[in-house]
Amino acid sequence: MTQPPDNENGRRRYAFYSGCCFQGADARFFDILQQVFDKVDVSLELIADAVCCGAGVIEERSELASLAINARNMACAERMGLPFFTPCSTCFNVIANCKKRLAEDARLFDQVNAILAEDGIQYSGEVELTHTLYILAHDVGLTKLGERVTHPLHGLRVASFYGCHTRNPADIQEYESSHNPTSLEDILQVLGAECLDYESRNNCCGYHVAWPNPDLSKTMTGVVLEGAQKQEVDLMVTSCPLCFKNLDGVQPKALAAAGKPFQLPVLYLPELVGLACGMSPEDMKLDFHTVPVNVRL
Repeated sequence: MTQPPDNENGRRRYAFYSGCCFQGADARFFDILQQVFDKVDVSLELIADAVCCGAGVIEERSELASLAINARNMACAERMGLPFFTPCSTCFNVIANCKKRLAEDARLFDQVNAILAEDGIQYSGEVELTHTLYILAHDVGLTKLGERVTHPLHGLRVASFYGCHTRNPADIQEYESSHNPTSLEDILQVLGAECLDYESRNNCCGYHVAWPNPDLSKTMTGVVLEGAQKQEVDLMVTSCPLCFKNLDGVQPKALAAAGKPFQLPVLYLPELVGLACGMSPEDMKLDFHTVPVNVRL
């Protein structure tokens, strides 16, 4: 894969697509991400004209509309001459599927560009897509990340959780195995943490099930948490902000429904990276968590 362009200070630059989950009540994630990326010489340049990816819902009514919306988002990054970065795993999955679909179907590719042409936009299909997990593990790289660690997390027992949408389907994710990914564990080990395997590591957390079936969603959330808790971990870390919202925010209801008395702190990956790089719990806004983060960090 191509490397993102560097500016005059040697910083890696990305066209930043926030997705909906980094707005409103979760806007703090953007501040956290900027602080952490600044530590590893990464600059984010907001895609000014981006629109919602549709989260896979729009394509249920019109595949062409969904493809055109997401091709437009990618075309905006192409005009900036930068790789397309989204921290939202669902956005990553939807947009990566769009890119693959258009690469495989020349007729659809032309139809989409005909729609975009009405706004003077053209999609070439050359843009590179990436996610927080892959920027840290592959673009920044483990060596450089390790050099920025000032407060290694020695003695911390951690359960990693990828979530579905950066891993699957396997044919759109070009970074690692979708069945046995390792990039999150690689990052955690560089931070000094001990990674514990557990039986529900590759499960779905149930976030997108919450609307049609909230009871099933809570059950799925509880299964993931209980699988990690059985290994006596100190906390769980996920690279997906939506999984974080579920595993932390819904945890009390999910565990109450399952009759489980424990609480398991859950951190969003940039928060833990920031702590290992010398930032404070206040910098990482850990007081926003539903489940208190009381473990030694």
